[in-house]
Amino acid sequence: MKVLGITVLGILFLSGLPAKAQNLYDVIVAGRTIGSLKVFDNKGKDDVETHRIESDFKVMFYKGTYATQTNYVQGKLVSATCSHHVNGDLKEKTLTKSSNKSLYEILFSGEDAEDKPKMEFNSPINSTITGLYYKEPVNINEVYSERYGKMCSVKRLSDGKYGVTLPDGKQGIYSYKDGRCQEVKTDLAGFKLRIVLNEKRL
Repeated sequence: MKVLGITVLGILFLSGLPAKAQNLYDVIVAGRTIGSLKVFDNKGKDDVETHRIESDFKVMFYKGTYATQTNYVQGKLVSATCSHHVNGDLKEKTLTKSSNKSLYEILFSGEDAEDKPKMEFNSPINSTITGLYYKEPVNINEVYSERYGKMCSVKRLSDGKYGVTLPDGKQGIYSYKDGRCQEVKTDLAGFKLRIVLNEKRL
């Protein structure tokens, strides 16, 4: 189930802010819908922008949630939170925040946190994986992974289709129509997972 949690976006932080979902997606495995993913409207003012995604899924005895929130000021990332819960327990959480010593400080918590020491990141971040649900990555070569705390390469595969390579070597395929994300495909540990825009629920 860790595989499914990671894949459901490679991405999501429950901010508690009331917001209306901008787009709704079905999470599908082997042709069966196992959950949903919500992309929320931006709630920023002036030069402040927020991207937030929440996903929930259920497979056999596992019930999980995955959430990310990224906050920008003047187009630059200032903080990002990614959390994954399974059966009500925190599986993993990654916090990226602005730092005085470096541009960013990355902190890990959850079950495997002891194996993940605090990291620093010294390059400005303008695009993240969560942002791929808000905007087609035209002329973008890499995006920041809120979960891994590392950059991921982006490659244009064809018109409206892009491949994003994660730090573990796996790839997600993002498809767009008229600039809006229509579908995300991933293939991890034998699981073929699709996140498909549900136009009927918009």
